[in-house]
Amino acid sequence: MSTSGPGRGRDDLGRALLAQHPRGEQWRQLDVTIANLTFEQITRMGSLGEERASDRQAVRDRIINRISDPELAGRLASRWIRWKDTFGLPMPAELDDPIAVLQHPYLLARQASPDHSGWHKVVLPVFDAGLAIAAAGHDDTGSADYELLIAPWRQTCLPSRHTATDAYGPHTQAALRVLRHAEATPAGVVRRMGRVCAEIDEQRWQAACDTVTEASIAWGFPLRARSLYWETVPAAEDAVGESPTDTAVVNALWGAAISQAFAGRLDSDTSALLASAWRTAGLPLPG
Repeated sequence: MSTSGPGRGRDDLGRALLAQHPRGEQWRQLDVTIANLTFEQITRMGSLGEERASDRQAVRDRIINRISDPELAGRLASRWIRWKDTFGLPMPAELDDPIAVLQHPYLLARQASPDHSGWHKVVLPVFDAGLAIAAAGHDDTGSADYELLIAPWRQTCLPSRHTATDAYGPHTQAALRVLRHAEATPAGVVRRMGRVCAEIDEQRWQAACDTVTEASIAWGFPLRARSLYWETVPAAEDAVGESPTDTAVVNALWGAAISQAFAGRLDSDTSALLASAWRTAGLPLPG
């Protein structure tokens, strides 16, 4: 698992926008369910998403083409980048055009060869749900569009037994305390953590990340680790007061947080390496 990637983090729709949006709570539910998707759920969503495929594409095009608020378009495009990274999808060549970014996963699924289109298509219901929640209208047409696009995710993932308090498993709160502590730590200390993390041998760090990925898959929740990475991004940006910030800073905080979230699921050497930059700064870990 690479621990780098463009885009904003968990709060990429913005606290103010979410607070004012009539479907803001659903967006938060979507966040939690993505972190806890199983391969079985992804497959089921993909199968449901194949129903009325041409109607769905028409609705996607209509909603995207009607987005007139530049802030909403930009923030939603940032989330698309995050999800593309989370699902391992190719990035669009042009990142500066939000509408092109929003269209890209659908274009990718249509243009992919039959041998490679399966995964591209099976994850589209996640993008559909995000598009429906954030941008579908509230008139009769918009409500019908919303219902069509939201259905595969809602039928597969709701009700969910997970909430934001346990989105990354039973040690979620310990992981989130790491991020809150980082936000309250002097920026210079956090930057030093980033420098320490950057000095770790790249192969050793990648091996540790691969171990985390394997543990996440074995746990049955293949996206938990990467979802926590993206929650770490805004915490790192807040901690050092810049956006975007150095990937090494994000990695240092994510390593400490994931060592807590995956407590008992990683070998001691991997956990120690992941948390090493944090410990070098003399900061305590909750666990």
